[in-house]
Amino acid sequence: MRVLWFTNTSSCYRCKIGGYNGGGWISSLEIELKKRDIELGICFYMGESCETKKETLNGTTYYILPRPSKTFLYTLITIAGKIERSSQMHERIAIPNLLNVVNDFHPDIIQVFGSENIYGLIAKYVKIPVILHIQGILSTYLNAFLPPFVSWRDYINQMKSIKGRLRFVSEKIAWQRNSYTEKRIFESIKYFMGRTEWDKRVVSLLNPKAKYYYCSEILRDTFYSLDAQRILPERPIFVTTISSQLYKGFDLVLKTARLLKNIWNYDFEWKVFGDINPIVAKKICGIIPETVNVHLLGVASAETIQESLLQATSYVHTSYIDNSPNSLCEAMILGVPIISTNVGGIPTLVENGKTGFLVPSNDPYQMAYLMKFLFDKKNINISLGKSAKEVAMQRHNRKIIVNRVLEIYDDVIKYEQR
Repeated sequence: MRVLWFTNTSSCYRCKIGGYNGGGWISSLEIELKKRDIELGICFYMGESCETKKETLNGTTYYILPRPSKTFLYTLITIAGKIERSSQMHERIAIPNLLNVVNDFHPDIIQVFGSENIYGLIAKYVKIPVILHIQGILSTYLNAFLPPFVSWRDYINQMKSIKGRLRFVSEKIAWQRNSYTEKRIFESIKYFMGRTEWDKRVVSLLNPKAKYYYCSEILRDTFYSLDAQRILPERPIFVTTISSQLYKGFDLVLKTARLLKNIWNYDFEWKVFGDINPIVAKKICGIIPETVNVHLLGVASAETIQESLLQATSYVHTSYIDNSPNSLCEAMILGVPIISTNVGGIPTLVENGKTGFLVPSNDPYQMAYLMKFLFDKKNINISLGKSAKEVAMQRHNRKIIVNRVLEIYDDVIKYEQR
């Protein structure tokens, strides 16, 4: 079977150019899938200045494309906020190169990872079955993009320089355009793969005729280590991994940490990993991370994050919206109990009171209480962690997931042949 992927990451190709551990679970799936009788092609964008390139490495054919160059007219239309027209022009610019890849590789099935990019619209132009593997869903993320009491004007005006404000305005327009494109993608594709009750419901809402398949994700190899042993710390240590977007809830980290600082005598530490730009959240909350024991540790290797999790009181997830964050799943498979906002697909991953605790979105009071609770109640902490690990080991079983992916491919191809 010949399978072509369109991805937002370079998957295992990245290893060749810098030793990077790939695109997380996508690279993990590539590694496992290549052990089967599959001819795999992977297409992705890599910057605007790179040259179109085809390269075969370790049995995978990689297609490296430059991002579509935007015309002056396209830029003007986008800046003017003509979202529908901007989306359509983006499609006309991008699709020819994507079709060239399809025609060169001749796949039996196409899998698109995520609806964040233009890739999914390829379904309009080919007779080959296309399946969309849901990651996030932009329209729902855009709806929860800003924290409570923050308007787009507040968000944009946080930047003092004109250049900074223009960057934030461009970000808003890009999200609106991509969300509109995503709507068109959902209407164009018949087959979807997802992993939470939330994404299943959203697919059903946006495309009632779609065929939905459940399929979990493989985690990074480091987190399957049988030698990994968790040690409860003597002082409270919490870990969070998020990115810079405000909907990831860094403001909630700061508000919760301030509560803990004011009411708790313990010298706790809150380690926050990720490409976080704290400027806006700091201004919104009026809180400096260091003064409330929040330490920003940047993007870290899987090994560094694993080590931190194994010595943590709990993993804390603060997003205002999310589908199935890998960072949370990685904590669970190491046996770390979860405290998370009860949003999006997370209730499918975390059973309240069994593998962790769910709190309402933007509730620093309950979150702070549960963080203190899990430090004080060590027996409960250990019990929740064991249950989390049992659930995660089954959910992220590599063999089961690869078998499921191949089963879905076969079913889609047979369905098309009827």
